[in-house]
Amino acid sequence: MNPFFTTPHSVFKPPFAVAMVIPTGVGASVGGFGGDATVYLNLLASCCDWLITHPNVANAASFQKLPANAWYVEGYWLDAWFKGAVGLASPPRTHQLGVILDSGMEAGMNILQRNTLNAVNTVYGVPIIGVKETTEPLELTIELQPSGASAGQWRNPHSAITPAKELIAVGATAIAIVSKLVEPEESTYSQGIGVDPIGGLEAIISHTLCHAVQVPCANAPVFDWEEAQPRRDGLVAPATAAEFITATFLPCVLTGLMQAPIPIPPAQGFRVEQLSALVVPANSMGGVPVLACLQNKVPIIAVNDNQTVLNLPMDALLDGATIKQLQQQGLFFEVASYLEAAGLLQLLKQGLSLPAIHSRFKD
Repeated sequence: MNPFFTTPHSVFKPPFAVAMVIPTGVGASVGGFGGDATVYLNLLASCCDWLITHPNVANAASFQKLPANAWYVEGYWLDAWFKGAVGLASPPRTHQLGVILDSGMEAGMNILQRNTLNAVNTVYGVPIIGVKETTEPLELTIELQPSGASAGQWRNPHSAITPAKELIAVGATAIAIVSKLVEPEESTYSQGIGVDPIGGLEAIISHTLCHAVQVPCANAPVFDWEEAQPRRDGLVAPATAAEFITATFLPCVLTGLMQAPIPIPPAQGFRVEQLSALVVPANSMGGVPVLACLQNKVPIIAVNDNQTVLNLPMDALLDGATIKQLQQQGLFFEVASYLEAAGLLQLLKQGLSLPAIHSRFKD
């Protein structure tokens, strides 16, 4: 049933739904590290009925603070939704999680992940209905694109697709995969500078698995114990601290998937044209979400103090006259920060407009 169906005897007010997108592996100054966008995620969620976001924004290793109205949508399904290929149904009362462990990880790290599963089940009540290992060690390599964004390759995806399908066959409605990665070469990432070197590869893993099995999936990386030990030899940047105090990144993926909406046929679910606004870094305008919102006349809020290596502001896509027209129509706003974005969302939600003396959003 379409959630926006109304009868002559009832009036249904659609939810004020906002998407908060921060591209993965592009060095975003907010949301490019370890849970450093979580406070802003919760702030924006307080301004709307539904907040649609994705693992790069929400994941923080052993930590997770998703508000109840947040929808955790992996990038493959996020792009499919923005393209109009699927609709989204509210997260079910409870997902049944299947977990895939990379058979290439050390025996001790395998035990650590299984203890983590038991801990998350005990503390949060997350239902885990099965655990399987990949049919062979995952063949993963980290790469860096010319733009500076992180990427990688996965040479044997069948090794995870087979156990994923087996888990789905016994009732799994979402899949978490733990992939063994090699620690990247020393970078400035731990000091809160530059690009997350594994972010792009993690996106490739989860995108590939989602495409193959057609349920919500998300990836948690794992390293050899010598590489994974908590940092004790010096302070790291606050933005990355969540990732350097633990040897497992699995808890946030498990709790996040519990709030993953179900992809369904577009006519039956929440669709992109029903979105109230998109909040995105100001120089990341070239992605599917922005292009879809332009096409569907969904307001775009560009946050100027969240910079990335993409260097794609709106004027790289559109001429000045077109941008001004969008601003006049209330379809494109530039704000200084997520704090200002929250204020603007409140205006939009309440149906208010700023007096002309304060109308810089429309200049």
